[in-house]
Amino acid sequence: MAADGEKLSLDLAVLTNAKPYPSLSSRVMRPNQLTRFVLLSMFLQIGCGKDSIAHAANRAAGTARLSHDPSSAADGYTAPATYSGTDPRRIPHYFAGNLSPEARGVLRRAFGVVVPSHLYISDSTRGGLLKYDPELKRCSSCYVNSYRIGFISVRRPGESWEELQRRMPSLARNSFPRSSLIASSSVGSMDPDVQSEVTQMLDAARRAGFRIHVVSTYRSPEQEALLMHDGGGRTHTLTSLHSYGRAIDVRIDDGKLGNPSTRRDWIAFRRWVTRYRGNDFRVLGDPDQSWDWPHVELPSDRIGFRSIAGAVDAGRKCLSTESPHACEFQPNLPRVH
Repeated sequence: MAADGEKLSLDLAVLTNAKPYPSLSSRVMRPNQLTRFVLLSMFLQIGCGKDSIAHAANRAAGTARLSHDPSSAADGYTAPATYSGTDPRRIPHYFAGNLSPEARGVLRRAFGVVVPSHLYISDSTRGGLLKYDPELKRCSSCYVNSYRIGFISVRRPGESWEELQRRMPSLARNSFPRSSLIASSSVGSMDPDVQSEVTQMLDAARRAGFRIHVVSTYRSPEQEALLMHDGGGRTHTLTSLHSYGRAIDVRIDDGKLGNPSTRRDWIAFRRWVTRYRGNDFRVLGDPDQSWDWPHVELPSDRIGFRSIAGAVDAGRKCLSTESPHACEFQPNLPRVH
């Protein structure tokens, strides 16, 4: 997956200064160069401290996790690991820190977060993203609306997620310009950086014996809003990687989970696809349990936050601009869907 080459076109990707760093191991040093490098590293560690160097690298990465940052504890942040993943009951580890009023204000104005204690990182893997649940999830089978912080959506600037949810019942197809209601089932409408990999995955799945059919690829934020408005348990979010062209919905066999053979094959496919090329492809839930069986996505290191501190830092920057969508990660899509 070409995440490092991903071309985010606007605003938040620029504000977070996310630039790839060349691998030190890819450089060949002469002996005298290596000696100077070691001496310089020792000087920097003495003068600034290892944590300062690590923090500077994380800041340059834009949405890096916090590891050991004294200033974060002083500001009320806790390590991302403390609010990542779920407990044995499969309930998220929600954030339990005490943010400053200024940080709370940034989260509210930039990202619509009213209650920071409803924030969490979706899982403890590298692909975990900062999410917000207006309503806390209290049991493993309780499906609540969750929103990925910084993702594009129909949320208005300054609007909270709670306010948007109250507005949702009034939305209808005529609430949006017809040209904005876009849904595609073509791989060609996806992020160009992943089109080849998705095609290769589908071909490999068929060679592996799976009867797979692509139902949906790109969906605009407006189309996602209509899908959530219509309900039926088909989605519990307005912030989807479909709107970045980095997710597909598929059907296995006849698509009927009540059919034992279909369920068996679908579980087998979900296990297979999450192992295909490492962790490039992800599914929602577990292979044998999900609220969205068809969904397969390709996360990107350049989309989403991996810590509350990263979101607050980016929020301060994006709020200083005049663009109404400065606080959203922008997609990299083909010009024509």
